[in-house]
Amino acid sequence: MIEVAAAIAGATKAYAGVKAFIEAGKSIEETFTVVARWQGHCSDALFHSQRQKKRTNPLKKLVFSQSVEAEAASLFAHRKRLETQRKELISMLNMAYGKEGVEEYRRCMKEVTEQRRQEVYAQQEAKDAFIKSFWIGVLVLIGGGLIAFIVSAVASRSV
Repeated sequence: MIEVAAAIAGATKAYAGVKAFIEAGKSIEETFTVVARWQGHCSDALFHSQRQKKRTNPLKKLVFSQSVEAEAASLFAHRKRLETQRKELISMLNMAYGKEGVEEYRRCMKEVTEQRRQEVYAQQEAKDAFIKSFWIGVLVLIGGGLIAFIVSAVASRSV
């Protein structure tokens, strides 16, 4: 599973590539290949940052917790960096390829986001659900074993 920081770094690297491709006058196909990679990293970063807010691990909160303010500031900074990159990217695409290029970018963005949501994120969520179910099963078996042990110990004492 990709971490938020790695996704942000990947997005920043892909953004620099898009900027260089546009400045060098590369073909629209080459440029949009890099745009798609940037969008994928952005999508990963936003998905995982939202997911981190939803998932709360009590042990992690106690042992490795950041202050609420630090976590919020980090999330805010990531979102603003991606938002700034998106605005600059749209501006560069508009200058280099016109309105048609921007519309193509927006279509590409929607396609990548939807594809990621359906494939990658659904797989990750299924994997997480399986792991949770496994641990719940293990705990239920341990609890059942303890109850059976206690019942057998009480029954052997009363005889």
